[in-house]
Amino acid sequence: MTFPVLWQGSRQCIAELERLGCPRTVPLALVAPHEAQARRNHGGQTLARLAERGGLAPEELVCTLLDRPLQDMRGHHPCFVVPLLQRIIRENATQ
Repeated sequence: MTFPVLWQGSRQCIAELERLGCPRTVPLALVAPHEAQARRNHGGQTLARLAERGGLAPEELVCTLLDRPLQDMRGHHPCFVVPLLQRIIRENATQ
C-alpha cells in the first residue's frame, strides 16, 4: 500500500517537483508510524482521510515523517524539501 504525495501549485512548481524526482507516492508503512504527528499537523485528520484528499505535499510529508510541526518546513523551496524526502525514503528502505 502507498500514500500519495500531493503535487500542487503552478505549472512551474509542478515541473520543478518532476525535475527533482519527487515521488508521487511513498510506502504507507513509512508514514503510518507517524499518524499522530499527521493528526496534530492537520486538524485531527487520519492518514486515510488525508489520502482521500490527495495526500500530503512534500514539505508536509517531511514534517510528518520527522515528527515536526508544519511551520518547520513552511516556505522551504522544493530544492531543499524533495532531496530531504528522498533521503528519508532511502534510509527507511534499508532498515
